[in-house]
Amino acid sequence: MEEIKKYDNVSIKETQIEEKIDKNNNVTQETKRIKSIDRFRGFCVFAMLIFQFLKNFKNLGFLSRLADHSLENGIVILPGMTLADIIAPAFIFAIGLTFALSFSKWQRLYGTKHAIIHYLERALAIIGVGTFLDLCNKFLDMFGGDYTLNAFDWTVTAFSIIAIIGLILRLLALIPSWNKKLSPIAEQIFYIALSCLGLMNIIITSIDYASVVNGQGVIYSYWVTLQGIGFAILVAFPFVKAKSWVKFLGASIITIAFTIYHQIGNNRELLDVIVHGGVVGGFGWGAMLIFDMFIADLYFKKKYNALIVSAFFCAIGVMATQWLGTINLGSCSPTFILVGVGLSGLIFVVFDLLDKYHKTKFDPLIWWGKNPIIMFLVEFFVIGLYTSLMPESALAQAPVWLALIQGIIAIVGLTAFAYLLSRKKKSISL
Repeated sequence: MEEIKKYDNVSIKETQIEEKIDKNNNVTQETKRIKSIDRFRGFCVFAMLIFQFLKNFKNLGFLSRLADHSLENGIVILPGMTLADIIAPAFIFAIGLTFALSFSKWQRLYGTKHAIIHYLERALAIIGVGTFLDLCNKFLDMFGGDYTLNAFDWTVTAFSIIAIIGLILRLLALIPSWNKKLSPIAEQIFYIALSCLGLMNIIITSIDYASVVNGQGVIYSYWVTLQGIGFAILVAFPFVKAKSWVKFLGASIITIAFTIYHQIGNNRELLDVIVHGGVVGGFGWGAMLIFDMFIADLYFKKKYNALIVSAFFCAIGVMATQWLGTINLGSCSPTFILVGVGLSGLIFVVFDLLDKYHKTKFDPLIWWGKNPIIMFLVEFFVIGLYTSLMPESALAQAPVWLALIQGIIAIVGLTAFAYLLSRKKKSISL
């Protein structure tokens, strides 16, 4: 009980884990490492902002190509893989770096049972958030005359309204006199609604894939990046406390099984119909996350080993294209799994090496990295609202100077928001 009381007021943040728990000579070193993780995570979210913004502009030459996933117009870095394709695996890698540490902290504070419930609920909630964002896009399409809402859409709407009510109550709970009464109720309403959305999405997307296999096409299609991330967490969760070799073995078995399925018949094409392969492709993303946790274990023991293994994954993935076909984000191909892990690891090592040369307190990437989920959601709504209000043709043909001014305004505004959260030491996460 004394240990729990000691840490009761400590935020469950990956950036504080080693600093608060390990009272030894390695505290400073571990804290620096965690800072590099925050910068890497901030880079991932910031890159998402840039790509999400640039994809609406078609008249910017090289800049327009940066955000393009297509092989025809994008910047191809490897066979079948564009520069834009690396952002999602990098975000997964950022999760893998701190997944085990964060779970261990929760386990120490509140017990194993509570920690398990917490992380499973949050994984479903992430899928639920992605579902809600998809619903927003469908409403925008409906008002534009390009979409008609169906029964599932209205069910999603109902649970979304419940989640919004929970969120409003959580905001009201910030009022000191209301905190004790509203906070527990609001949190339960919020997470239960989002978790139900996530669970429904998994079921519906599974039905969608079965429909694709039967030649009926996608019926609902509620699956994009956040859904893939949430499902990857569910797949990887059984390995969160496993030894390093068990993680590597488990990820390898899942990858091999997924490879066999991916290469049979026309499964590769079927997986490409739903974004990132849907639930089936999610097992590939889960294998990627487990490999990431394995590299994280190596990193915290000896950085050099993490560098070597990351380079090994890249080499194997590129060589495997000779037998397994090109790297494909759409179907989460086995080669994409290996290359995604390897490239993400190499990019992170670069951030970690540069960390010792960072001497200024002006650190926008850390500001972004401390609240990755909230920054992702805010940038989604800001850019989504902006692009929905502007004619598509006007954005596509906008001159370079106008696009740059708009981009600078968006970057400065969102960075200021991230700075305020960091300065006030506010952490908003799922």
